Amino acid sequence: MITKHLVHLCLSAVCASALWGCGGSGDSLSTTTATTQDQTITSNTNEEGSPDDQSVTSPFNSFDSVSSVTLSADGPNAGLSAYDLIENVFAAGSIEAPDMYPTDHTEVAHIVEDSDNMVGPHFVFLAHKALDFNKGVESDRQRNEIKTYDKSPTALKGYQGETMQFSWKFKISNELELSEKFSHFFQLKAKNVSQDNSNGNDDQPMITLSGVDKDSTGNELQVRYSKGFNADGTSTSDIYLIKADWSSITDEWLNITVQATFAEEGAFYMQISRMQDNAILVDINEPVIDMWRGVSSEDFVRPKWGIYRSLADGDSLRSEEEQVRFADFVVEKGTTGN
Repeated sequence: MITKHLVHLCLSAVCASALWGCGGSGDSLSTTTATTQDQTITSNTNEEGSPDDQSVTSPFNSFDSVSSVTLSADGPNAGLSAYDLIENVFAAGSIEAPDMYPTDHTEVAHIVEDSDNMVGPHFVFLAHKALDFNKGVESDRQRNEIKTYDKSPTALKGYQGETMQFSWKFKISNELELSEKFSHFFQLKAKNVSQDNSNGNDDQPMITLSGVDKDSTGNELQVRYSKGFNADGTSTSDIYLIKADWSSITDEWLNITVQATFAEEGAFYMQISRMQDNAILVDINEPVIDMWRGVSSEDFVRPKWGIYRSLADGDSLRSEEEQVRFADFVVEKGTTGN
Protein backbone atom coordinates (compact mmCIF):
# COMPACT_ATOMS: atom_id res chain seq x y z
CA MET A 1 0.00 0.00 0.00
CA ILE A 2 1.19 3.50 -0.80
CA THR A 3 0.34 5.88 2.00
CA LYS A 4 0.77 9.63 2.13
CA HIS A 5 0.01 11.50 5.36
CA LEU A 6 1.16 15.14 5.69
CA VAL A 7 1.17 16.97 8.99
CA HIS A 8 2.27 20.37 7.75
CA LEU A 9 1.74 21.27 4.11
CA CYS A 10 3.99 23.90 2.61
CA LEU A 11 2.51 25.51 -0.46
CA SER A 12 5.45 27.68 -1.41
CA ALA A 13 7.78 25.24 -3.13
CA VAL A 14 8.07 21.79 -4.59
CA CYS A 15 10.87 20.03 -6.37
CA ALA A 16 10.58 17.45 -9.09
CA SER A 17 11.03 14.40 -6.93
CA ALA A 18 10.23 15.28 -3.31
CA LEU A 19 7.87 17.20 -1.04
CA TRP A 20 9.19 19.92 1.25
CA GLY A 21 7.39 20.36 4.56
CA CYS A 22 7.29 23.61 6.49
CA GLY A 23 5.06 25.43 8.89
CA GLY A 24 4.55 26.78 12.35
CA SER A 25 5.59 23.71 14.33
CA GLY A 26 9.29 24.00 13.57
CA ASP A 27 9.48 20.27 12.77
CA SER A 28 10.83 19.51 9.32
CA LEU A 29 9.53 16.42 7.56
CA SER A 30 11.52 13.94 5.57
CA THR A 31 10.22 11.20 3.31
CA THR A 32 11.30 7.63 3.89
CA THR A 33 10.66 5.09 1.16
CA ALA A 34 10.95 1.33 1.51
CA THR A 35 10.51 -1.01 -1.42
CA THR A 36 9.27 -4.56 -1.03
CA GLN A 37 8.84 -7.22 -3.68
CA ASP A 38 5.67 -5.79 -5.17
CA GLN A 39 4.87 -2.50 -3.48
CA THR A 40 6.31 0.80 -2.39
CA ILE A 41 5.39 2.19 1.01
CA THR A 42 5.93 5.90 1.59
CA SER A 43 5.59 7.49 5.02
CA ASN A 44 6.60 10.73 6.69
CA THR A 45 8.87 10.93 9.72
CA ASN A 46 10.11 13.83 11.79
CA GLU A 47 13.76 14.72 12.29
CA GLU A 48 14.14 12.16 15.07
CA GLY A 49 12.98 9.45 12.70
CA SER A 50 9.75 8.59 14.54
CA PRO A 51 6.54 8.33 12.53
CA ASP A 52 4.24 11.31 12.78
CA ASP A 53 1.51 10.56 15.28
CA GLN A 54 -1.60 11.93 13.63
CA SER A 55 -4.48 9.49 13.37
CA VAL A 56 -4.74 7.53 10.15
CA THR A 57 -8.26 6.28 10.90
CA SER A 58 -10.16 6.18 7.62
CA PRO A 59 -12.31 9.32 7.24
CA PHE A 60 -14.63 7.43 4.89
CA ASN A 61 -16.08 5.53 7.86
CA SER A 62 -17.33 8.74 9.50
CA PHE A 63 -19.05 10.13 6.38
CA ASP A 64 -22.86 10.23 6.62
CA SER A 65 -24.43 10.77 3.21
CA VAL A 66 -27.30 13.23 2.92
CA SER A 67 -27.60 13.18 -0.90
CA SER A 68 -26.38 10.77 -3.54
CA VAL A 69 -26.38 10.87 -7.35
CA THR A 70 -25.27 7.90 -9.48
CA LEU A 71 -24.30 7.70 -13.15
CA SER A 72 -24.08 4.15 -14.52
CA ALA A 73 -23.92 2.62 -17.98
CA ASP A 74 -26.76 0.35 -19.09
CA GLY A 75 -24.76 -1.77 -21.53
CA PRO A 76 -23.89 -1.76 -25.23
CA ASN A 77 -26.84 -1.84 -27.62
CA ALA A 78 -29.27 -1.55 -24.73
CA GLY A 79 -31.26 1.33 -23.31
CA LEU A 80 -29.99 4.87 -23.78
CA SER A 81 -26.79 5.97 -25.49
CA ALA A 82 -23.76 6.80 -23.36
CA TYR A 83 -24.20 10.48 -24.11
CA ASP A 84 -27.88 10.49 -23.10
CA LEU A 85 -27.09 8.68 -19.86
CA ILE A 86 -24.38 11.21 -18.97
CA GLU A 87 -26.38 14.31 -19.82
CA ASN A 88 -29.49 13.01 -18.04
CA VAL A 89 -27.47 13.05 -14.80
CA PHE A 90 -24.81 15.74 -15.22
CA ALA A 91 -26.89 18.07 -17.49
CA ALA A 92 -26.73 18.91 -21.17
CA GLY A 93 -23.33 20.37 -22.02
CA SER A 94 -21.47 18.18 -19.53
CA ILE A 95 -19.61 16.20 -22.24
CA GLU A 96 -16.32 17.52 -23.64
CA ALA A 97 -15.74 14.80 -26.23
CA PRO A 98 -14.14 15.59 -29.59
CA ASP A 99 -17.25 14.63 -31.56
CA MET A 100 -19.28 17.25 -29.69
CA TYR A 101 -17.45 20.03 -31.56
CA PRO A 102 -17.89 20.55 -35.33
CA THR A 103 -14.23 21.44 -35.85
CA ASP A 104 -12.97 18.35 -34.03
CA HIS A 105 -12.95 14.58 -34.66
CA THR A 106 -16.67 14.05 -35.35
CA GLU A 107 -16.58 10.75 -37.26
CA VAL A 108 -16.86 8.49 -34.19
CA ALA A 109 -18.42 8.62 -30.75
CA HIS A 110 -15.69 9.03 -28.15
CA ILE A 111 -17.61 7.65 -25.17
CA VAL A 112 -19.20 4.25 -25.73
CA GLU A 113 -20.48 1.40 -23.58
CA ASP A 114 -19.11 -2.06 -22.96
CA SER A 115 -19.66 -4.85 -20.43
CA ASP A 116 -17.55 -7.47 -18.69
CA ASN A 117 -17.81 -10.06 -15.92
CA MET A 118 -16.17 -7.88 -13.26
CA VAL A 119 -18.26 -4.69 -13.26
CA GLY A 120 -20.90 -5.33 -15.90
CA PRO A 121 -21.92 -2.34 -18.06
CA HIS A 122 -19.41 0.52 -18.11
CA PHE A 123 -18.23 3.51 -20.13
CA VAL A 124 -15.20 3.47 -22.43
CA PHE A 125 -13.48 6.80 -23.18
CA LEU A 126 -11.51 6.84 -26.44
CA ALA A 127 -8.50 8.93 -27.50
CA HIS A 128 -6.83 9.19 -30.91
CA LYS A 129 -3.42 10.81 -31.01
CA ALA A 130 -3.59 12.22 -34.55
CA LEU A 131 -7.29 13.06 -34.75
CA ASP A 132 -8.59 14.46 -31.46
CA PHE A 133 -8.35 18.13 -30.45
CA ASN A 134 -9.14 20.12 -27.31
CA LYS A 135 -12.81 21.14 -27.46
CA GLY A 136 -12.60 21.80 -31.19
CA VAL A 137 -9.27 23.62 -31.12
CA GLU A 138 -6.12 22.02 -32.50
CA SER A 139 -3.39 22.65 -29.94
CA ASP A 140 -0.72 20.91 -27.86
CA ARG A 141 -3.30 18.85 -25.95
CA GLN A 142 -6.44 16.77 -26.44
CA ARG A 143 -9.47 16.16 -24.25
CA ASN A 144 -12.28 13.64 -23.83
CA GLU A 145 -13.95 14.34 -20.48
CA ILE A 146 -17.25 14.58 -18.67
CA LYS A 147 -17.90 17.12 -15.95
CA THR A 148 -20.38 18.73 -13.63
CA TYR A 149 -20.63 22.49 -14.10
CA ASP A 150 -22.81 25.52 -13.42
CA LYS A 151 -25.85 24.02 -15.16
CA SER A 152 -25.58 20.73 -13.25
CA PRO A 153 -27.83 20.04 -10.24
CA THR A 154 -26.73 21.57 -6.96
CA ALA A 155 -26.13 18.09 -5.52
CA LEU A 156 -23.21 17.68 -7.96
CA LYS A 157 -21.36 20.89 -7.02
CA GLY A 158 -19.32 21.53 -3.89
CA TYR A 159 -19.94 24.85 -2.17
CA GLN A 160 -17.94 26.44 0.62
CA GLY A 161 -17.97 24.39 3.81
CA GLU A 162 -19.48 21.29 2.20
CA THR A 163 -18.00 17.79 2.36
CA MET A 164 -18.41 15.54 -0.66
CA GLN A 165 -17.45 12.05 -1.72
CA PHE A 166 -16.75 11.04 -5.31
CA SER A 167 -16.41 7.35 -6.09
CA TRP A 168 -16.05 5.38 -9.28
CA LYS A 169 -14.59 2.24 -10.82
CA PHE A 170 -11.60 2.62 -13.13
CA LYS A 171 -9.54 0.42 -15.44
CA ILE A 172 -6.65 1.36 -17.68
CA SER A 173 -4.42 -0.81 -19.82
CA ASN A 174 -0.69 -1.05 -19.24
CA GLU A 175 -0.35 -0.60 -23.01
CA LEU A 176 -1.71 2.95 -22.88
CA GLU A 177 1.20 5.31 -23.50
CA LEU A 178 1.52 8.32 -21.24
CA SER A 179 2.69 11.80 -22.12
CA GLU A 180 5.89 13.12 -20.61
CA LYS A 181 3.93 16.26 -19.64
CA PHE A 182 0.59 15.09 -18.26
CA SER A 183 -2.27 12.66 -18.77
CA HIS A 184 -5.14 13.46 -16.39
CA PHE A 185 -7.91 10.96 -15.64
CA PHE A 186 -9.68 12.80 -12.81
CA GLN A 187 -9.73 16.45 -11.78
CA LEU A 188 -11.27 18.55 -9.04
CA LYS A 189 -11.61 22.05 -10.45
CA ALA A 190 -12.80 25.25 -8.84
CA LYS A 191 -15.29 27.50 -10.57
CA ASN A 192 -14.52 31.05 -9.58
CA VAL A 193 -17.33 33.05 -11.17
CA SER A 194 -15.71 36.45 -10.75
CA GLN A 195 -12.23 35.32 -11.90
CA ASP A 196 -10.84 37.14 -8.86
CA ASN A 197 -7.32 35.76 -8.30
CA SER A 198 -7.12 36.83 -4.68
CA ASN A 199 -8.00 33.34 -3.45
CA GLY A 200 -6.48 31.30 -6.27
CA ASN A 201 -7.98 31.12 -9.74
CA ASP A 202 -9.80 28.20 -11.35
CA ASP A 203 -7.50 27.84 -14.36
CA GLN A 204 -5.47 25.10 -12.66
CA PRO A 205 -7.21 22.05 -11.18
CA MET A 206 -6.87 21.71 -7.41
CA ILE A 207 -6.44 17.94 -7.64
CA THR A 208 -5.49 15.65 -10.52
CA LEU A 209 -5.09 11.89 -10.80
CA SER A 210 -2.45 11.62 -13.48
CA GLY A 211 0.04 9.41 -15.26
CA VAL A 212 3.39 10.63 -16.58
CA ASP A 213 6.08 9.03 -18.70
CA LYS A 214 9.32 9.53 -16.75
CA ASP A 215 12.39 8.73 -18.84
CA SER A 216 14.58 7.78 -15.90
CA THR A 217 12.12 5.81 -13.77
CA GLY A 218 9.37 4.65 -16.13
CA ASN A 219 5.68 5.48 -16.03
CA GLU A 220 4.55 7.15 -12.83
CA LEU A 221 1.22 7.53 -11.07
CA GLN A 222 0.80 11.00 -9.59
CA VAL A 223 -1.80 12.76 -7.48
CA ARG A 224 -1.11 16.47 -7.79
CA TYR A 225 -2.35 19.39 -5.71
CA SER A 226 -2.32 22.99 -6.89
CA LYS A 227 -3.03 26.24 -5.06
CA GLY A 228 -3.79 27.92 -8.39
CA PHE A 229 -2.71 31.43 -9.28
CA ASN A 230 -1.34 33.95 -6.84
CA ALA A 231 -3.05 37.32 -6.45
CA ASP A 232 -0.56 38.89 -8.86
CA GLY A 233 -1.52 36.41 -11.59
CA THR A 234 1.57 34.22 -11.36
CA SER A 235 0.99 30.47 -11.16
CA THR A 236 2.02 28.29 -8.24
CA SER A 237 3.89 25.00 -8.52
CA ASP A 238 2.14 21.66 -8.17
CA ILE A 239 2.66 19.64 -5.01
CA TYR A 240 2.77 15.87 -5.41
CA LEU A 241 0.61 14.17 -2.80
CA ILE A 242 1.80 10.81 -4.08
CA LYS A 243 4.14 9.36 -6.68
CA ALA A 244 4.08 5.64 -7.41
CA ASP A 245 4.81 2.99 -9.98
CA TRP A 246 2.18 3.31 -12.71
CA SER A 247 2.02 -0.47 -13.22
CA SER A 248 0.60 -0.86 -9.70
CA ILE A 249 -2.82 0.31 -10.96
CA THR A 250 -2.98 -1.00 -14.55
CA ASP A 251 -4.88 -3.94 -16.08
CA GLU A 252 -7.16 -4.27 -13.04
CA TRP A 253 -10.53 -2.84 -12.14
CA LEU A 254 -10.08 -0.39 -9.28
CA ASN A 255 -12.37 1.25 -6.76
CA ILE A 256 -11.48 4.91 -6.26
CA THR A 257 -12.97 7.09 -3.53
CA VAL A 258 -12.24 10.77 -2.95
CA GLN A 259 -13.51 12.78 0.01
CA ALA A 260 -13.02 16.53 0.17
CA THR A 261 -14.10 19.32 2.48
CA PHE A 262 -14.20 22.55 0.51
CA ALA A 263 -12.81 25.17 2.89
CA GLU A 264 -9.68 27.25 3.48
CA GLU A 265 -8.78 24.73 6.18
CA GLY A 266 -10.36 21.85 4.35
CA ALA A 267 -9.46 18.21 3.93
CA PHE A 268 -8.67 15.78 1.13
CA TYR A 269 -8.59 12.00 1.17
CA MET A 270 -8.19 9.49 -1.64
CA GLN A 271 -8.17 5.72 -1.56
CA ILE A 272 -7.52 3.40 -4.51
CA SER A 273 -8.16 -0.29 -4.03
CA ARG A 274 -8.11 -3.30 -6.32
CA MET A 275 -11.55 -4.81 -6.83
CA GLN A 276 -10.32 -8.38 -7.20
CA ASP A 277 -9.02 -8.70 -3.65
CA ASN A 278 -9.84 -5.31 -2.03
CA ALA A 279 -6.13 -4.59 -1.59
CA ILE A 280 -5.54 -0.89 -0.85
CA LEU A 281 -2.99 0.45 -3.33
CA VAL A 282 -3.04 4.18 -2.54
CA ASP A 283 -4.20 5.93 0.63
CA ILE A 284 -3.85 9.73 0.83
CA ASN A 285 -4.74 11.55 4.04
CA GLU A 286 -4.65 15.36 4.10
CA PRO A 287 -6.67 16.41 7.17
CA VAL A 288 -5.74 20.10 6.88
CA ILE A 289 -5.33 21.50 3.36
CA ASP A 290 -6.65 24.54 1.51
CA MET A 291 -9.47 23.27 -0.72
CA TRP A 292 -11.27 26.51 -1.47
CA ARG A 293 -10.64 29.04 -4.27
CA GLY A 294 -13.88 30.97 -4.17
CA VAL A 295 -14.66 34.53 -3.14
CA SER A 296 -18.48 34.42 -3.25
CA SER A 297 -21.40 32.11 -2.48
CA GLU A 298 -21.77 31.42 -6.21
CA ASP A 299 -18.38 29.73 -6.48
CA PHE A 300 -18.05 25.96 -6.30
CA VAL A 301 -15.84 22.94 -6.97
CA ARG A 302 -16.73 20.25 -9.50
CA PRO A 303 -15.30 16.92 -10.71
CA LYS A 304 -14.12 15.90 -14.18
CA TRP A 305 -13.41 12.37 -15.46
CA GLY A 306 -11.95 11.06 -18.72
CA ILE A 307 -8.65 11.52 -20.49
CA TYR A 308 -7.00 14.92 -20.93
CA ARG A 309 -3.41 14.73 -22.11
CA SER A 310 -0.56 16.73 -23.56
CA LEU A 311 0.53 16.26 -27.17
CA ALA A 312 3.66 18.37 -26.78
CA ASP A 313 5.75 15.20 -26.78
CA GLY A 314 3.69 13.37 -29.36
CA ASP A 315 6.50 10.98 -30.22
CA SER A 316 6.01 9.27 -26.85
CA LEU A 317 2.37 8.43 -27.68
CA ARG A 318 1.29 5.59 -29.92
CA SER A 319 -0.98 6.05 -32.92
CA GLU A 320 -3.42 3.30 -31.89
CA GLU A 321 -6.73 4.16 -30.26
CA GLU A 322 -6.44 4.41 -26.48
CA GLN A 323 -9.23 3.27 -24.15
CA VAL A 324 -9.93 4.25 -20.55
CA ARG A 325 -12.77 2.53 -18.70
CA PHE A 326 -15.05 3.98 -16.01
CA ALA A 327 -18.09 2.60 -14.20
CA ASP A 328 -20.61 3.67 -11.57
CA PHE A 329 -19.84 7.30 -10.80
CA VAL A 330 -21.33 8.29 -7.44
CA VAL A 331 -21.38 11.88 -6.13
CA GLU A 332 -22.47 12.41 -2.53
CA LYS A 333 -22.79 15.24 -0.07
CA GLY A 334 -22.67 14.52 3.62
CA THR A 335 -21.41 15.24 7.08
CA THR A 336 -18.49 13.84 9.03
CA GLY A 337 -17.97 13.01 12.65
CA ASN A 338 -15.13 15.51 12.96
